[in-house]
Amino acid sequence: MSLSPTAAGERAGFKGRCNDSPIQIVAAAKKNSLVTGLRAAFMKNLRGVDTNSAGLVAGLAIGDVAMLSQSLLDQMKLVSLTHLTAVSGANCAIVLAMFYLLVRRLGGGRWWRLGVGLAVLIGYVQMVGAQPSVLRAAVMAASVLIGVSLGRKTAPMSALALSVIVLLIADPWLSIDFGFALSVAATAGLLVLTQPITARLQRHLPGWLAIAVAVSLSAQILCLPILLQLQSGIATYALPANVLAEPLVAPVTVLGICACLIAWLFPPAAWCLTYLASEATWLIAQIANYFASQQNVTLGWPTGVAGAALAISLVIAFLLWFKAEPTRLRNLGLTTLALIAAFSVGSIGFNLVQSANWPLRDWQVVACDVGQGDALVIRSAGKIALVDVGRENRPVNQCLQRLDVKRIDLLVLTHFDMDHIGGLSGAIAGRQVGIALVSPFKDERWGATGTNLTLANAGIKILAVERGVTGNLGECQWQVLNPNRNAAGAENSNDASIAMLWQTAEFNLLTMADLGEKGQRRIASQDRWWQDPALQTKPLILKVSHHGSADQFGELIQTLMPDISLISVGKNNSYGHPTLKTLGILQGTGSKIERTDELGSIAVASRGGGLVTANAPGD
Repeated sequence: MSLSPTAAGERAGFKGRCNDSPIQIVAAAKKNSLVTGLRAAFMKNLRGVDTNSAGLVAGLAIGDVAMLSQSLLDQMKLVSLTHLTAVSGANCAIVLAMFYLLVRRLGGGRWWRLGVGLAVLIGYVQMVGAQPSVLRAAVMAASVLIGVSLGRKTAPMSALALSVIVLLIADPWLSIDFGFALSVAATAGLLVLTQPITARLQRHLPGWLAIAVAVSLSAQILCLPILLQLQSGIATYALPANVLAEPLVAPVTVLGICACLIAWLFPPAAWCLTYLASEATWLIAQIANYFASQQNVTLGWPTGVAGAALAISLVIAFLLWFKAEPTRLRNLGLTTLALIAAFSVGSIGFNLVQSANWPLRDWQVVACDVGQGDALVIRSAGKIALVDVGRENRPVNQCLQRLDVKRIDLLVLTHFDMDHIGGLSGAIAGRQVGIALVSPFKDERWGATGTNLTLANAGIKILAVERGVTGNLGECQWQVLNPNRNAAGAENSNDASIAMLWQTAEFNLLTMADLGEKGQRRIASQDRWWQDPALQTKPLILKVSHHGSADQFGELIQTLMPDISLISVGKNNSYGHPTLKTLGILQGTGSKIERTDELGSIAVASRGGGLVTANAPGD
């Protein structure tokens, strides 16, 4: 057996791989047949307005999100509704309350209520799986339930603290689990801030609305420092989206659990209950879709230590304002909030004004901000080419919408790494596509198979290209520089990725995909294309290879002397891109370096024999 280390943060220390045929020593424990049967019967008899609405019912009831489309998941993430795509602590509380009140209604005493309540908690955790948020809610609810049954008052914060201590002792890995941290922070926010925020809001809003806003706001305030480690900014429409969606969670959960319990015995009743529940989840999906489609759905926030410190300061300021007894401390909290608000409004206002003027009317090349991935749009005489589509659907789709791209005449998928092809559905959805160019490299990964199926199902013609293939895009001429026929000589998909030279009357563009030093040396030695006088007499835009990794052939870049170097790269990526080595090579040529992690999407236009750029801050 060979061992290799796992990624940082994973529970296992090593991954093992058998060099010979494995021999089974002990069989894996069998799953609870009752739970498995109930889940299977529920999923078999699940009905809904559409697939996504049915999938949300399954997610809220039993934690199964297999039926949810990636586009809906992306939309819900954008507006901070991700917690509704799976079972959370709130669902656990709803289920416990449902059975607790039922037993009480039937005349059961406190010991009956305690026994049934604990059994329900254990059964529900078995049903939905030991998710961190469910474990936290179950342990906390059990401690409160036991305290009430013994006739003792239990402080909610004490119960929360006890649940955290018990779970961390039982499973120390939860200390680095974002789901667990978010569950604890959200619950603490609800317990500490809901009442004082509600009291202030009731002076200006109806009681029901004040409570709804306070609940959503309280949870989000304490979760902010954690959320900013998972996303690049603040969800602009999180508050209204949650206020509208949260009231629908309880009925969906109750209907879903009832359907799960009876699906085995009486399927028609499960059909009716799940379809009724899906009416509510359909509304949740519409809420997510509406807010996710708005402009500036995410507002920027400082990254790194400064951003984390600012977020923590914001949380402390809210706590002082709402909870501190001495007037001076409350005033300190209010003053801090005012300063942060003034800074944020100024920064956001500047970005909004800058975004409103983007893109340039005469743009010809745009490097879309798709995070750690590539997506480059080229326009010539009204024709559009798109080189790669990033990792996720939303960023590339939003970029194309901003550019008013309704048809893609030439789609180039340079290779099948997910950060280049993962957003394919978002790029082609609702758009006509002329032809797709792909690498001839024999790639058996799921990304390659799934991409080819997606293109085929959309009726898009696929052409595997090689060095020497040429064509036109409007008034722009393009030629393929890499790979060779049948990707001969390529060691891997990066080495076989499609590198292209685009030549217009005003400028040249070299797109290098993820081609490494070996591949760059290979194309530099072939045909001497880089000695073409047109490359010396017109400005050159270089789409830097592999997000600015160190694997570059510096001599080629120094020979080309690019006027503008576009680096498509994600903020705070774990790869260290772009590297100091590559930045040094580019700086040595006098090239203007434009990075999507610093500037957002970048538009380039040719004016007066030179090149101008404009950027739109990332959403």
